[in-house]
Amino acid sequence: MICPTCGKEVPEGSNFCAYCGNRLVGTDTISSAPAAAPAPTSPEDFVKNVLIRRVEGIKNHDAKTIEEIVYKEKYSKFDDWPPFDLQGSDALKNEADALKMLKEYNYETRAWKIEIFGDSAIAAFVINYQGKIKDLSFSIRSRITAYLVKQGEEWKLVHEHWSRFPQPQIDNGFHRGRRRGPF
Repeated sequence: MICPTCGKEVPEGSNFCAYCGNRLVGTDTISSAPAAAPAPTSPEDFVKNVLIRRVEGIKNHDAKTIEEIVYKEKYSKFDDWPPFDLQGSDALKNEADALKMLKEYNYETRAWKIEIFGDSAIAAFVINYQGKIKDLSFSIRSRITAYLVKQGEEWKLVHEHWSRFPQPQIDNGFHRGRRRGPF
């Protein structure tokens, strides 16, 4: 199949173009992207499509797609799952291992902000995602900031920072460092 945006050949049945990130016409399996997403026309659209492909890679347990969109020699990540430390070359392997245990993953993105600086871009957005790892259900709301660079005609993901929104605190009897009550 030929991508209508960049004209490159992509495998039949692909949801996204591996080169430009365009959501390919006729994909009805993507519930999180708009039903009739227009072909990207601006650098911001191309960057957003790369990041949507990245999250779709998680949803579809597709470590290969994720690996294809990152700048492998320079890629790093702060994840919102352990290990919370900065990950370098081990980040893709850690994620590929986690994808093997992931079930029922769904997501929704919002509040996108993308800035282009020549051949680099910074994107920020909010993601709500749910699923199961092993048999543990989760529902998480995180902020994602991503740094991408343009290599030829492709945008590549260099760094990601996934950061969970704080969970509401349970009142455990402590308030501003002092315990309430008779003591």
